[in-house]
Amino acid sequence: MSDKENIKKIFLAGVDRVLGYNAVKNYLDNKKISGDLNLVSIGKAGSSMAVAALEHSSIKIKAGIVITKRDHLEEDLNKYDNITCLESDHPTPTLTSLECGTKLINFISSKDDQDEFLFLISGGGSSLVELLVDGFTLNDLTILTNALLSRGYNINDINAVRKHFSQIKGGKLASFIKNRKTTVLTISDVPFDDPKIIASGPLSYDDVKISLGKYEDDIKDKLNSIKPVNCPDINNFSNIKTHVIAKLDDAKEACKAQGKKLNYKTFVHEKFIEGDVNTLANYFSGYLNSCEKGLHIWGGESSVNLPENPGRGGRNQQLALLMAEKIKNKDILFLSAGTDGTDGPTNDAGGLVDGNTINFGSKYNLDHKMHLQNADSGNYLEKSKSLVTTGPTGTNVMDLILAIKK
Repeated sequence: MSDKENIKKIFLAGVDRVLGYNAVKNYLDNKKISGDLNLVSIGKAGSSMAVAALEHSSIKIKAGIVITKRDHLEEDLNKYDNITCLESDHPTPTLTSLECGTKLINFISSKDDQDEFLFLISGGGSSLVELLVDGFTLNDLTILTNALLSRGYNINDINAVRKHFSQIKGGKLASFIKNRKTTVLTISDVPFDDPKIIASGPLSYDDVKISLGKYEDDIKDKLNSIKPVNCPDINNFSNIKTHVIAKLDDAKEACKAQGKKLNYKTFVHEKFIEGDVNTLANYFSGYLNSCEKGLHIWGGESSVNLPENPGRGGRNQQLALLMAEKIKNKDILFLSAGTDGTDGPTNDAGGLVDGNTINFGSKYNLDHKMHLQNADSGNYLEKSKSLVTTGPTGTNVMDLILAIKK
């Protein structure tokens, strides 16, 4: 098996370890949760997590609602008449997101005071479900979200703004739970695995006020113009128990184990990868020029500043093409891909490049610099046979970055 095939296998081993289905099943196998429960599953992994709960013998699901990204619903859910399945939009909230927010609140509010809930939460929930504060419109939210995404703000800064204008995020959904017993199982797609940040923490107490100083003036003005809904009192969270059941470190360790099986000397790097892809490409190329031979594993989530009319691609594809330029004619493979199987607004997970990627593209008159300038890395990588495509994976623990130096 070639190094190129091996690095893909290593990536998939990392993804498999944190699949939504596997994470929920493993938790329920080892923890005592029993009784009749109402199920709420939200996020990119919402479908696979829900299937695991529905199939598990230790609990009985009375009724449920699943809200996930378009084209992420699993066919197995169709056999459950007591489950409402909704598809919504990501990464930018839409009218569908607001409709899903209303249906979520109606579902929760329809249950008896003695009813119990099982919430399954994964990344993407911030965009998929929303209920806005009075005076703030969907158009306001769309303009603001697009501005935050295009200017390279990280996920924490984006979610802080989303919480400000939401009646669900930042623990505010707890006001609708009304102290009913609730278990929350979550898959982390954020640094340090803080439930307050995952999907903007709908059921985590959060009294932190937004820090205006880090935002540009137009965003700051909008934040000041609308009065937010405050997080409910901490007593509203006494019956809510939250558990992180899968995270980026789990995926990295699975990559390490697979790498060792394939006889690579393996290095897991603790450094959390974040920031602009151009800066990161300089970091990776510098490191790989001087490091030991073997398999190197990182994880995190980069950002990219987009031109006014971007082409096809996402942060992982942009980083991969930047690295193709850096490692030209070198005996290095570099993979950057999203564990959810979707990179930005594309259906590809990321890119896998080596020392020949740029040379291969040149044979077909591909100009990698132009593709990078236009944020059109996806088209270059497709034509150079360098895309990583998995389809929706049923999980989301940010991105894995792998390199093999020979």
